[in-house]
Amino acid sequence: MTAATFAIAGIPPLAGFFSKDEILWQAYSSPYGSWVFWLIGVITAFITSFYMFRLWFLTFFGEYRGEHAPAHDEDSRTAAPDSHGHGGIHESPKMMLAPLIILAVLSVIGGWVGYHNTFENFLAPVFRAGVTAAAPAETGQAHTSKESPAEAGATENLLMGVSIAAAVAGFLLAWLLYYRRRELPDKIAHALDGLYEAVLNKYYVDELYAILFVKPIVEGSTKLLWHGIDQNVIDATVDNSTEGAREISDTVRHMQSGNLRSYAGWVAAGAAGVIAYMVWIGVR
Repeated sequence: MTAATFAIAGIPPLAGFFSKDEILWQAYSSPYGSWVFWLIGVITAFITSFYMFRLWFLTFFGEYRGEHAPAHDEDSRTAAPDSHGHGGIHESPKMMLAPLIILAVLSVIGGWVGYHNTFENFLAPVFRAGVTAAAPAETGQAHTSKESPAEAGATENLLMGVSIAAAVAGFLLAWLLYYRRRELPDKIAHALDGLYEAVLNKYYVDELYAILFVKPIVEGSTKLLWHGIDQNVIDATVDNSTEGAREISDTVRHMQSGNLRSYAGWVAAGAAGVIAYMVWIGVR
């Protein structure tokens, strides 16, 4: 965790420092680069360093703030399982620990593999293959083309120093707030009041999204699509058709009463109906 924290924060000479420095330099010096992009990258590097060291200090320094694990067995390496089926705080098993160690070692020394632009030179043909003949004229000149090699090197070193200073500043701020003066975050939050609450609630974007989109869609789906169409139209059509068929069949069923006089009456009614129809056809 320590190796990952220092690497992600961009502390030299870990791998994250080399990648961050290369990204910042290209953001400034490439044909499409600008000091604005570089400045955004430096601010982001500072924020990254701050929140990583905040995580580091809160996790590994100070008093334990979680629930106390159940008592260990005689073997101190084994903890009684808690309600979630896990033991207390313990090291990962070797199957998980070994890859973490490999990654930690590579995060410490892996940046030197790309030193002197090894990877950039290796991948150059891949990126160059997609560039047309007119591309150099369209993209214009990079910042480095306006400077001599010595000046470009001095500029790169200066920008590198600024990025290191941003990483160190993030560490120092996290150290001050979450190790040296742990009461300051609460005081700052109390002083900011409404602004702190807005940031804590992510500027209420989720609540606004729920009011404008989620709630109308859910209510519309419930009232219109479910109750209105599904229940009142589709289900009602099916249910009413079955009810109608049941009533008609029940009415027709009573015609089969087994009474001869009833049958004779129906025959007479049918004959009268046929005669009436034929008379109507003849006089029309």
